[in-house]
Amino acid sequence: MNQNQLYRYFDGIATPEEGKEVKRWIEASAENREAFLRERRLFDALLMHSDTDPKEEPHQLFHHSYWRGWKWLKVAALLLLGMGSHHAYLMMADQEPDMQTTIRVPAGQRTFVTLPDGTGVWLNARSEMSYSTSFNQRQREVSLRGEAFFNVAKNEQLPFVVRTSTFGIEATGTQLNVEDYPGHQHFEAALMEGGIQVYRLSHPKDRVCLSPLQKVYWENGQLKVVALDHLEDYRWRDGLICFRNESFFHIMLQFQKSFGIRIHIHNQEVMKHTYTGKFRMNDGVDYALRVLQRDIRFRFKKDDEKETIDIY
Repeated sequence: MNQNQLYRYFDGIATPEEGKEVKRWIEASAENREAFLRERRLFDALLMHSDTDPKEEPHQLFHHSYWRGWKWLKVAALLLLGMGSHHAYLMMADQEPDMQTTIRVPAGQRTFVTLPDGTGVWLNARSEMSYSTSFNQRQREVSLRGEAFFNVAKNEQLPFVVRTSTFGIEATGTQLNVEDYPGHQHFEAALMEGGIQVYRLSHPKDRVCLSPLQKVYWENGQLKVVALDHLEDYRWRDGLICFRNESFFHIMLQFQKSFGIRIHIHNQEVMKHTYTGKFRMNDGVDYALRVLQRDIRFRFKKDDEKETIDIY
């Protein structure tokens, strides 16, 4: 597989056909999958150690760091070959203690990261996670913007803390999903295994405790706890966007979150419809909308330059 094509795929600018070709190559053999993961880790490392403006879009950030940092890339490649990509990241970080490591995921993609304590993290599209290079020494704390699934390594002496812009989630060893996208005014933490405590950063002593298969969300100035009746919503880790009897409006909100595009609904008739099904994120928003058109009558116009879609 051509490395440039892989990096276009990681960067979110590959064509649909290039994306399908990458997928076929990954599924062809275990060796291809390992090579894919190795290149993905290197790509993430370039993002993490970029010296560009952190406000730049992920695809812009990558191109700057790739061309400006070619000398670093050669050093990192040697380290990756000799000792494994994750440990290479840590060696680079150790040179400047207490620096922040930041991982950003482009629209329409997801990535997997292993933290220094062994915690596995899946990051959803348009998400960002940061942690200090002193992570797992004095504290285990990450900052999250977007959505992530955590498989937390157990350590009762050093609790694992996820901080969003407004909320904190504390655990010692557990599986949970946290969603808090900036600008979406929706916070949710879902617990699959173990136990967590959730609180507002402004009121850290007022905590809500969750048991397995419960979720907590913020509504009308309160943290509310309900049972998890299904787990389909969290299959984004498999690259799937799943719906079960969801309104058209809710589906469009999910597309906005996943694909980083603004959707304007002009046809109010579509708001009467609900839909059950699933879409592969790699197929893109155009394909998903065409599938919906089979059951719901509407037209759409996409403006790639403005990154908008109008529903008529």
